[in-house]
Amino acid sequence: MLRLITSLSVASLLITANSFAAEITLTTPDNFALKADYYPSKSNVKTASNRAVLMLHQCNYNRTMYDNIGEQLAQQSIHALSLDFRGFGESISSDFNVSNIRKLPQEERRNAWSNMSSHWPEDVQVAFDYLKEKVGENGKVGIIGASCGGSQAITLAEKESISAISFFSSSQRDENIARYGKTLIETPTLIIASEDDGRTYTSAQQLFATAKHPDSKMISYKGNMHGYPLLDSDAALEETIVTWFDSELEK
Repeated sequence: MLRLITSLSVASLLITANSFAAEITLTTPDNFALKADYYPSKSNVKTASNRAVLMLHQCNYNRTMYDNIGEQLAQQSIHALSLDFRGFGESISSDFNVSNIRKLPQEERRNAWSNMSSHWPEDVQVAFDYLKEKVGENGKVGIIGASCGGSQAITLAEKESISAISFFSSSQRDENIARYGKTLIETPTLIIASEDDGRTYTSAQQLFATAKHPDSKMISYKGNMHGYPLLDSDAALEETIVTWFDSELEK
């Protein structure tokens, strides 16, 4: 996929008609550089799009898992942004690098992971703020979180107005399901999980049972595939996700 290496301030100026995405750098309050791919809405230039989707990857992958979905959302006149979590993909530093963390002894690894992931809510907020600027104060923003990204989606949606939320192979603790039930129960929700994916599937069932919005939907698969491999195994899944967000953000 063609990407343009840009800074946040000039990203939108350097996008060409043939670009799929602009690679941008988002700077956090503690001056950490987050890499993200921004897919600008391909709406008529005279009609600015007021819809966007923030895409959060699973913790054994990176932002590129959403390459095709981001492009398809843009084709539907929806801004999209796929973020590399701090420590993943190209959002790495000497202090935050998941590859190095996974080589540490167990206790050190646990502490290093906790320190790294503690920054994610603020990092996700920066990405959300970027999209919110694109759609305006009255714009609608949806969010999809794969695996570990699902809990970050809940955290963001508790603070911000999220018009649609999707959990993609995202195992949730009982605490998170209770948080969802308290504040997000009326938010349109798309849940995707494999039946033999352990806690991921049982928590998906719990989330779906909790959801009250009539447009909430659960898609289940046979087997135990988790997250990204489902996109490869079902050629229609990407389009299903895009169509659902397109419908919900249009309302």
